[in-house]
Amino acid sequence: MMNNILETIKKHKVKSSVIGIFVFMFLVGFIPKVTRDIIAWKNAKSYEYVALYENPKIENGDDTLELSGELKPYLHTEIFSRINGIIKKRYVELGDKVVQGQLLATIESPDLDEEGRSANAALITAQKRLMEAEYQYNFSKQSYDRYKQSSQGGAISKQELDAKYNEFKTAEMNYQAAKAEVKRAEAMKNRVQALMNYKNVNAPFSGVISKYNIDAGANVVAGGSSTSTSLFEIQQIDKFRVSLNIPQNYVPYVKIGMTVDLYTPNNPKNKFKGVITQNSQKLDPISRTMEVVAIINNDDKSGLYPGLYVKSDIYIKGEEKMITVNPSCLTTLNTGRYVITVNESGKIHFQKVLTGRDFGDKVEVLEGLNGDENLIINITDDLQDGQTVKWRKNEVLTQS
Repeated sequence: MMNNILETIKKHKVKSSVIGIFVFMFLVGFIPKVTRDIIAWKNAKSYEYVALYENPKIENGDDTLELSGELKPYLHTEIFSRINGIIKKRYVELGDKVVQGQLLATIESPDLDEEGRSANAALITAQKRLMEAEYQYNFSKQSYDRYKQSSQGGAISKQELDAKYNEFKTAEMNYQAAKAEVKRAEAMKNRVQALMNYKNVNAPFSGVISKYNIDAGANVVAGGSSTSTSLFEIQQIDKFRVSLNIPQNYVPYVKIGMTVDLYTPNNPKNKFKGVITQNSQKLDPISRTMEVVAIINNDDKSGLYPGLYVKSDIYIKGEEKMITVNPSCLTTLNTGRYVITVNESGKIHFQKVLTGRDFGDKVEVLEGLNGDENLIINITDDLQDGQTVKWRKNEVLTQS
């Protein structure tokens, strides 16, 4: 009996110990979590977001529109071989000035030479066949005419006359076919002769050899395939082209014939005059700019060369208004750049905008704003379109 009582007491002690351990672990894990949640709740209650806003600025655009571009040769082309062959001789070096029609290289083409001989032989054969066909045609025509006259007196039967007529017509068709064969042979010879002229590689225009890829003995493949050989690059650099992208707001002020001052960033005082000669007449849908091309005359003393990065000054007539915003008002999302506006009732709206030039302390806005919006500057990641917030004007930045 006593043993049963002792056994029962031991079981109760073990059970109590297990329960105590579980209670202890629960308190150790639960109390800190509750404490953290209470602290977070108090912090959230103590912080209240207030949207600070500014208004866009509407100001006069610059009298001078500064853009950048790259000098390109007025003309530029790669010269390919028109025939298969081997370079016999190259007559020019890198940087050589050439004139239109000047001989740059000569090509040997044994296969083309053989094709030329075959074309000559084919033409001679066709001409001989034409002579024979013409003789047969004239003879059969005369015979048919005699038989036709004789048949009127009854001396020639109709069957004999028909036979002579068939001989005449056959000879006529052979004669026409022989003339066509001569023309085809002549065309083949002319084609080969035209290809023969491509043994001499000539400059298509006056310019400078900016690259060559061949030397004497090099095998060349005629142009028009992926294995074609580029022989030379030639550029006309007595004048240059430069493409300039005009922002949408300034497009009405940039006209064909306007002068442009161009200069390199490292030497802004040394300016070169250019003239706008081309206008794409369309706005790029992404950048909202229109491409124009200015032409700049070049001489040996200018120090200009293709690929040079240049800046340009275009003098705009009239005062163009532009809208600028504080860079802090802009936020970038997956679908583009946005500003966040807040209305009189505190409701916010994500407004997509198209930005132009970045001036550092302000950014030009080309599309999306009228200029009277309230733009939030202290943007946070948890703001959502349509949310209502408390708001006030950013007095500090406004006064500064």
